[in-house]
Amino acid sequence: MSVLAATDGTSVPDRAVEVAADLASQYGEELLVLHVIPEDVFEEQRKSSVESTSDLALTFAPEITYRELGDQTGTPGGSDSRYSLEQAQHDAAGVAEDVTERTVDDIDDIEASYRGRVGDVTEEILHVASEEDPRYLVVGGRKRTPVGKAIFGSVTQSLLLEADRPVVTVMSEK
Repeated sequence: MSVLAATDGTSVPDRAVEVAADLASQYGEELLVLHVIPEDVFEEQRKSSVESTSDLALTFAPEITYRELGDQTGTPGGSDSRYSLEQAQHDAAGVAEDVTERTVDDIDDIEASYRGRVGDVTEEILHVASEEDPRYLVVGGRKRTPVGKAIFGSVTQSLLLEADRPVVTVMSEK
C-alpha cells in the first residue's frame, strides 16, 4: 500500500505532502505524490508559444522550476513539436517531485514515487487512488465561504464526498 498526497504546486513547503510523508513513515508505506495539470491550463499551454522554461514553470506551478524540459532549448517538447500530453504528465510529475524534495527533510528515508496527470483535478486524483489503492489520500484545503463553494466548487469537498477511502484534509492557515 501507499499514502497518496495530491499537491497543486502553489505552496512550498506543502503541508499535505508533509503530513502524507509522516503517515507513510509511521505506517512503513510508500509515499506517492501526485500533481494534476488542469486540462484548460494544458490546452492554453499547447496553444501558446513559450520561449523559456521559467515561463512554463510559472504557468503550471509558480513555486517550482523544472529541471528538465523538452530538448533543453526552453521550448516544450523541443523546438520542432507542440507540447504533448506525455510531456505535460512528465512535467507534472516533476512538480510533485520538486514540491516533495523542498518539503520533506528526510525524503531519502522514505520510499517515494511521483505521478503527473492532465485533466479534471478531482477525477484524476480519484483515478490514481483507484489504480494505486492507497491507505490514505491526503489533500490540502482552504477555508471558503458557502457561496464560494457553490459557485466555484471545491476539489477537496468533491474528494471528501466521492473518495472510497479515508481522506486526510490539511487545512491551510491562509
